[in-house]
Amino acid sequence: MLDVTKEIRLLDIHNVCRSFPKGSGEELLVLENVDLTIRSGEIVGLLGRSGSGKSTLLRIIAGLIAPSSGEAKCRGETINGPPNGVSMVFQSFALFPWLTVLQNVELGLEALGVDRAVRRKRALAAIDLIGLDGFESAYPKELSGGMRQRVGSVYHLLPRQAVLPL
Repeated sequence: MLDVTKEIRLLDIHNVCRSFPKGSGEELLVLENVDLTIRSGEIVGLLGRSGSGKSTLLRIIAGLIAPSSGEAKCRGETINGPPNGVSMVFQSFALFPWLTVLQNVELGLEALGVDRAVRRKRALAAIDLIGLDGFESAYPKELSGGMRQRVGSVYHLLPRQAVLPL
């Protein structure tokens, strides 16, 4: 059980508003007077309708955008850029819909000039590692959201470093 005498406030969102300019010159209010506190040991879910501002709030928490007004703090410090220890997994990755899972995973290695046989071996090993063995020929539209997330994760990690053996 959580010891409330030693609770640590990880996140404090107070009176946060966020609006975006519309083409007409008006402002579109997405968040209005949001208050949220998350303490150490808590597990929190953020629910709401499409367009209700969930992603906007998460972007503020991740330090990717600033509130239009109000206060956003992480561990007592005002959020001005990504806080240490905070990361965000985006809803969708930039998978090419006309490429198969295997082709999407191979793409970054191909751009780096990795030999075809080597990149195929690495890509197949990565696909197996993320539990999508058997889906190499599937297109993104044929995958669940979670499966697309896994393909996207491999796609973004492979080009940066050789994470798999040759």
